[in-house]
Amino acid sequence: MKYFRSDQYPIEFVLSENINKEFSSHNHASHYIISLCIKGSVSATLKNKSLQIKENDFFTVPPFMPHAVSLTDTSVLVSLCMDKSFIEDYSSQKGIKILEMLLLSPKIQKWITRLQTELLLQAVSHVYELHDTHKEEMENDMLILYARLANHISESLPLDNLAKDLYLSKYYLIRKCKRNLGLTPHKFHLQNRIRKAQTLLFTNKSVTEASVNTGFYDQSHFDRAFKNIVGISPTEFLASSKIL
Repeated sequence: MKYFRSDQYPIEFVLSENINKEFSSHNHASHYIISLCIKGSVSATLKNKSLQIKENDFFTVPPFMPHAVSLTDTSVLVSLCMDKSFIEDYSSQKGIKILEMLLLSPKIQKWITRLQTELLLQAVSHVYELHDTHKEEMENDMLILYARLANHISESLPLDNLAKDLYLSKYYLIRKCKRNLGLTPHKFHLQNRIRKAQTLLFTNKSVTEASVNTGFYDQSHFDRAFKNIVGISPTEFLASSKIL
């Protein structure tokens, strides 16, 4: 796997190749994802809909949508990850120009064809349309829960305490969280901690610093959680990450 991040815009490209892995159900709280199969085929599940993605097919994932992806060692998938703020800060015309500039970087063009570049840009137009219609409506208690899980990255947040603070039973809280955020409170919090660790590693923090700053005091636990969610170890992630 290879990671490319813009140093000017909240944009990231992920190239998945030579990896036989199933990424279980997860989501992205603040990103739109466009995934394009550039070789072989990929199995994906969006909510409860199963898809077989073939070469030059793409799918888009809005924030919070639970999805799973299964890759084989003959699959190659490129994913364009755009923070919501990018869509909100730049018009469709400007945003597409910026993304075209990034896609034409030699580091990206090494992996994708001109046709695939055009397909990704077409998909970006679709994301802008999706953003105009996609509404994230949550009940107040779920907004409170989301803020707690997203903003207290390095803290332990026991389910019993969360349920008590929201005046809900823990079993109802799990069901309600899964319905609104796509994951259980524990999985959503763990996912956010690993995403934060990725950001820290991109900013030249060491693996130990990223681990401690996201509340992992057992290095082996951090390594296992990171590899389970990202697909590679923190050390491998550092070695495979590049700035565009």
